[in-house]
Amino acid sequence: MKLEFDELKWYGRNFDNNDVRYFNYSLSGFEFCFTGTRAVATILSDPSNQKDTEHGIIGVYITELTSPEKYKGDSFWDNFPFVKESKAPEGFKEPIRVSLDQTQNEITLFQSEIEKTVVIKVLKLSECAFGYAGLQRLEIEGTVRKGRIIDSKAHPKIEFIGDSITCGYGVEGIWEKDTFCTSQERPDKAYAFLTARSLKAEFQLCSWSGIGITSNYVDPATVNLPDTHWLMPACWPYTDKSGELRVHAEPHVWDQSRFSPDIVVINLGTNDISWVRGIEERRLAYVAGLRQFIEAVHRRSPDAKICCCLGIMGQELCASVEEACKLFSRDFPSVPVKTVRFDLQKESDGIGADWHPSPVTHKKAAKKLSKELKDWVNE
Repeated sequence: MKLEFDELKWYGRNFDNNDVRYFNYSLSGFEFCFTGTRAVATILSDPSNQKDTEHGIIGVYITELTSPEKYKGDSFWDNFPFVKESKAPEGFKEPIRVSLDQTQNEITLFQSEIEKTVVIKVLKLSECAFGYAGLQRLEIEGTVRKGRIIDSKAHPKIEFIGDSITCGYGVEGIWEKDTFCTSQERPDKAYAFLTARSLKAEFQLCSWSGIGITSNYVDPATVNLPDTHWLMPACWPYTDKSGELRVHAEPHVWDQSRFSPDIVVINLGTNDISWVRGIEERRLAYVAGLRQFIEAVHRRSPDAKICCCLGIMGQELCASVEEACKLFSRDFPSVPVKTVRFDLQKESDGIGADWHPSPVTHKKAAKKLSKELKDWVNE
């Protein structure tokens, strides 16, 4: 039995092209519940355009139910495969990870000799910058189950806009031992996912490693020009600018009615630090750029509260983030805005690949951010 795209529950940004639905941003994907013995998905990717270490990676999360009536399906967190932390440090069953190393990947999501009722989530673990993921076909041997339809306002919605930290870059790697590979990228162990989980919020990620407001990451020792070829203010407005261009489609502006956030979290500036380097003219350009980006976010989501955060991998621009928020608030005094300064990561908590934060650091950041956002969620 073939399932149509609209029979699935979708998370994150996605777009359709030539009868394929692409879900490329971190933790974008789909969910379905069925009673049966087998589920097989055909997912397209572009491994020939990527290094072997940069293939697309998906995670398959499976929860077995005792009866079809146990399927709720009205929130991301319903029927998620949670377990006690004594059994898994992250508090949920490890997903089945699949590398999209073929142009057309036929993936058995579930198989059983006896009929079972299961909830299956397929989420993108590697980020948008590397191998893409496009669902071409999904077939089951069994009966699909429908979740409840409830008020869309029943759960808070948070949009996270960020860089490699938000993507979970290098979380499973070890500093000075590993270099980046998509197989060690785990957004489901990063602060954004953990914050959404703590607040029981629906969420969406728009994140890209190395990206900035005024400059992407550049080597301070050798590069004397900013890297401005792919900045967040230029790609965030689109559904998936990179993904659509890669399949030779015209980029479409994101329809925010598909996900209207109550809160938008912006974590951008870590890569700008590599260009600003304490030079006041560059710092002021960052402040102006961030203030302008905050306004763009507000104009697209006028009812959303906005939180700007920074600091895990460097705190040189934390005061500048506060300055940008104050400038925005001066012009838009009725919009709730706050800043969160994350603690600088510590070697004693472990350091991931390429000096990126470890799972321990991400948990600490999520705890701090959740505390700051809790009052907004409860309003």
